[in-house]
Amino acid sequence: MSPNSAPADPATTTEPHSAAEHCAAAEALFTRAREIYPTLSSRAYDQDEYRRCLDWARMHLRLAEAITAGASLVLAHRELLANPDVRLHNTYVSAETRHWNEFIEAQNNTTGR
Repeated sequence: MSPNSAPADPATTTEPHSAAEHCAAAEALFTRAREIYPTLSSRAYDQDEYRRCLDWARMHLRLAEAITAGASLVLAHRELLANPDVRLHNTYVSAETRHWNEFIEAQNNTTGR
């Protein structure tokens, strides 16, 4: 694909679901931005395409970070629940981890897609 060609058709591409897939998507967008940069002109379309690549790459990195943080929270909560010496008084982490568990399960559930 040339640097100034149209992006791939969203209908034919798969959406990233894991943190690793979001990182890979961000890397692809950064690569595209690097390809565009040498031929970047003052045309609004070129500027917008370059900015779009960087903005979407940033969004993918933030999603990867959120997924990783959520998975870490779930893991830490499960480890604490498994330890009989730790008493979790007045913690509301379980409400948060329940949502993350549902999210992670939905991302890994291929039967519903």
